[in-house]
Amino acid sequence: MHITIPGSCLFAFICTWAHASFTLIRTFAGLMPPSHSYDHTLLGLYVHLMNLVFISALFQIALAPPGTQACTLDIAKFHRTCPVLPSHKPWLVVQGQPGSFYIDHAHPFGASSASSNAGMIANAAVDILEAEGVRPVQKYEDDLKSFRFPSPLGRFRDGDFLYDYDKDEMLGRMSPLCIPWHKEKCDSAFTFVTTFIGYRWDIPNKLVSLPEPKRYKFYERVRQFLDRFVGHPCQLLDVQKIHGSLCHVAFVYVEGRSRLPSLSNFAVKFPPNNEYAMRFPPDSVITDLKWWLNTLSIPNVNRQLRPRGIIQDLRIFVDASTSWGIGIVIGDEWAAFCLSESWKVDGRDICWLETVAIELLIYFLEARKFREVRLLIRSDNKGTIGALGKGRSRNRHINSSVRRIYAVLLPLFITPELEYVTSIANLADPISRGEPGALGKQMFPSFQLPDELRPCFTYASI
Repeated sequence: MHITIPGSCLFAFICTWAHASFTLIRTFAGLMPPSHSYDHTLLGLYVHLMNLVFISALFQIALAPPGTQACTLDIAKFHRTCPVLPSHKPWLVVQGQPGSFYIDHAHPFGASSASSNAGMIANAAVDILEAEGVRPVQKYEDDLKSFRFPSPLGRFRDGDFLYDYDKDEMLGRMSPLCIPWHKEKCDSAFTFVTTFIGYRWDIPNKLVSLPEPKRYKFYERVRQFLDRFVGHPCQLLDVQKIHGSLCHVAFVYVEGRSRLPSLSNFAVKFPPNNEYAMRFPPDSVITDLKWWLNTLSIPNVNRQLRPRGIIQDLRIFVDASTSWGIGIVIGDEWAAFCLSESWKVDGRDICWLETVAIELLIYFLEARKFREVRLLIRSDNKGTIGALGKGRSRNRHINSSVRRIYAVLLPLFITPELEYVTSIANLADPISRGEPGALGKQMFPSFQLPDELRPCFTYASI
């Protein structure tokens, strides 16, 4: 059944449909700081929402069957075509000249509530599109990504595949809504390689990358920052811009996530309520930005998308204690590393030791030829679990360990699934305190410790 709604009523209809959520959104929007302020909580929320879109698209493409195609749609003048309910207009009054006030009748771009309300309208459009048989549809703001899969009874042919709809048929199914589609930003047809939310998605080859113009744009942004601020002070806004850009591209350059904490640590050192304050970028920021500059200079870098697979539980446990060292358990086998007196320096604590315990475990897995596997790993330190999950840490020692871990994991396509257990339930706990495991089951390393760790640990035969 097709839904027939007069085109002139589209956004008013959907705005009414979304009315119940507006009060909550307006309340939340009232907490939003100006766009130039630096709030880690709200930045984290934004990154989390973006990651949800990325992850959804990632899984959609990683699991896509042969013949899957996609088409990008973009709604033109998104905010200006979203009318404001009359009862909400008092909150959208702006002052021009003294004594002159103006009422916005459409949601103004930049208002805290505008994106949320326009997003609810787009959500309704997606629901209607999927109800009309076009599915699945990904959405971020005014960008929609529609997929289609081969169908044995399809009426539309593209190469060796038949489909239930093409772009014209898809738009025809929702033409009564009169959505103003952007003439330049929409794909001309369904295709195997498409751009969405700033990324180039190669569906048949299961790859995601930055479009080359965008890669060069971000390369230039890093280069210009280094040219301007090596040996010279910068403002908070300069740090925010480069940090935001690199947070975005880290979806493709996963190893770059551990190159971001230096920027966020630097940003929080600026005094509040003084947007003109100047600070010299520390060496850590410059070093990490030089890494980004070198990385972004390489064209056509892709991130491969693969299904994560089923979690394998090999009964892997890791633990650390500041009184003795590190214990590792894989099934009924175990390994132990004893601390030397030189391990304790400023910034190294139990969380660092617990992270290094996972790092040493990863070296054992690499030596045992583990590849393309999703493994359950149990730890009793939530800080370590959080750092591995994010791929970074504000603590420079932990961050270095995380960086080395991912340098091993990524090329081997090993996906760690960290699970918290209590110390009592952690089978590696007694080993980390110097108690031996089962006789004849001790694992001996066939790898060399990294230079940073070599003075801190000795392998223990206990």
